[in-house]
Amino acid sequence: MASLPDGARRRLAERRGRRAEGVAALWLRLKGYRVLDRRVRTPVGEIDLVLRRGGTLVFAEVKRRVALADGMAAVGPAQRRRIGRAAEW
Repeated sequence: MASLPDGARRRLAERRGRRAEGVAALWLRLKGYRVLDRRVRTPVGEIDLVLRRGGTLVFAEVKRRVALADGMAAVGPAQRRRIGRAAEW
């Protein structure tokens, strides 16, 4: 992928991200969550998935990584704050 031009690399990453969001949404639906919205854009940031299960409202950030730990590490404190601000908006 490093040999691809920047535009092609971005398109590939976008396609992979959308596919990962679709897989995450399907998996969460199977777990009993209802998908309320996807790719919600707010003035303060984007939320990948908005879901509900019972009385719980969930704002999910989806990361496509090989290992769970890598995905968890990819969402740092600044990104958590941005997601929180977007959810409050």
